[in-house]
Amino acid sequence: MLPPQKKPWESMAKGLVLGALFTSFLLLVYSYAVPPLHAGLASTTPEAAASCSPPALEPEAVIRANGSAGECQPRRNIVFLKTHKTASSTLLNILFRFGQKHRLKFAFPNGRNDFDYPTFFARSLVQDYRPGACFNIICNHMRFHYDEVRGLVPTNAIFITVLRDPARLFESSFHYFGPVVPLTWKLSAGDKLTEFLQD
Repeated sequence: MLPPQKKPWESMAKGLVLGALFTSFLLLVYSYAVPPLHAGLASTTPEAAASCSPPALEPEAVIRANGSAGECQPRRNIVFLKTHKTASSTLLNILFRFGQKHRLKFAFPNGRNDFDYPTFFARSLVQDYRPGACFNIICNHMRFHYDEVRGLVPTNAIFITVLRDPARLFESSFHYFGPVVPLTWKLSAGDKLTEFLQD
C-alpha cells in the first residue's frame, strides 16, 4: 500500500505559517533594536547635555513695519533633510560648494555616505564628533531624530527639505528601484509601470 500523499496546499499552508512566524520574530527583534519615533523621543547620546551653543554670528533679516523684508542675509547654519528621488543630490552638491566657499564646518557620516540608515540619527555617527562639537551644515541621508540633530547645530540653524508631487515621485522611484524589487521582474510589458498599475 502506498503512503498517503500530501496535498499541495498543505505544504503551502505550512510554508506560509512558518514564513509568518519568522517575519513576526524579525519584526519583534527589530522593534527592540530601534527606538520608537515620537515627539518626546529622548536623546540616544549619553552626552546630550553637551549641546552646540556657539554665539549667533548670523544676523537675521530685517523686517520693516509694512511687512516687506529688508536686506536678505545668507544663512550659514543649515540642516538639509535629504529625501530620495527629489533632486536632493543636486542640492547636496550646491550646499557642499557653498560651505566650502564660506569655510563652513560639515557634519559628515562616519565611514558611509549616510548616517547608518535605517537606524535613527545619533551624534556619535558624525565623523570626528566630540561632545559640544558644533557644525554649520548637515546634509546626508539620515533617519531623522530632532534632539540629536538639534544638539549639533547652532540655535539659529534652519531646517530645509525638498518635497515632490507624490505621483511623479512614485513613477521615478518605480523606474529607479525596479531592478532590485522582485515583484517588478515578473512584468513583461515594455511599459512596466502601466502594466503594474493595471493589476
